[in-house]
Amino acid sequence: MSLEATEPPPVEAIEQPVPWIVQYQRAQCSGASPMTTFQGLICDEIVLPQSAVEHADPAQLVLAADAWVDALTNQALFLPGEFAQEALWSHYARDYLTQVSAGGHAQYFANRGNDEIALRCAQSGLKSMLADPHLELFNLQLRLKRLKPADARKVAADHNYRSVKAALKDLDRRFADVEAEEPLTARHKTWLKSLRKLKIAPDAEMTGHLQRVAQANMLLPRRKLEADRVRAETLRASPQFRAVKALCDMAGLTITNFRPMGFAPIRSVWPDGPNVRACIYRAETDKGPRAAAFYREGSLRKRHLSVLVEQGGGLPLGSLSLTGAEYAEIVPKEGEA
Repeated sequence: MSLEATEPPPVEAIEQPVPWIVQYQRAQCSGASPMTTFQGLICDEIVLPQSAVEHADPAQLVLAADAWVDALTNQALFLPGEFAQEALWSHYARDYLTQVSAGGHAQYFANRGNDEIALRCAQSGLKSMLADPHLELFNLQLRLKRLKPADARKVAADHNYRSVKAALKDLDRRFADVEAEEPLTARHKTWLKSLRKLKIAPDAEMTGHLQRVAQANMLLPRRKLEADRVRAETLRASPQFRAVKALCDMAGLTITNFRPMGFAPIRSVWPDGPNVRACIYRAETDKGPRAAAFYREGSLRKRHLSVLVEQGGGLPLGSLSLTGAEYAEIVPKEGEA
């Protein structure tokens, strides 16, 4: 009796779910220019230096992951969604921790409340890390801030708070307690090391890896031209840039670029400054980065002030008084930053 060879039945391909960030970018990017043309996933690896992996301080690996994201977005000019989504999760989970630790949930939502990518990626990162206590606070913040007032009051009441304001205020206390009991950064490092797409490279090879990945971005030359043009046009028209440039001119510095850092306690960049919140910009200059802070001081008659400082040290390099109208033109309302 002979048996005829039979081919095994075909295995059906398992469709992988399309990541949220890819769906979002496909909907948002019009394709009208290189910077608004979404190419889909190009680089699905995260390359981090050996020294950061081996360092006893877990923050070093988390900061290295931040540096990877910064290099891909600001040097290689990838759009979110064109590189590993876990890298963005890492970046924005760290961003949540850093901002809340410095200025509470009020500062975080003022700076990120309108940034859907930041919110969704931070949420995904905390969830993937199994950082349930942090995620619970993050999600409660979103519900209290984004629901209609009546619904937000019900959520606050369901959590035994007398008001939404009381609930939001208590989030910071609860966050501090969670961090004291189980710091997120140690869990963050463990999670990064568990990722299958993580590649560990000798420190001396990191530049080569970045160059290799950047070459995979076929739109890089055109995006660079567009980014340089848009930056120049934006700087010329921007009251924020003019204000920061005036401070740099006073300090004898040549400004080459700047970017908003959001709202934060002014002492985060100027330890000897007043105990107030400020709108902070990072200025790139010929002598290195500086921080420009815009803030109000006084109770009855508020003064509108600005200073340029070298982060972490000394007296201001420049300072200017502003009119109320000038201040309003430079500083966005919190929540619109």
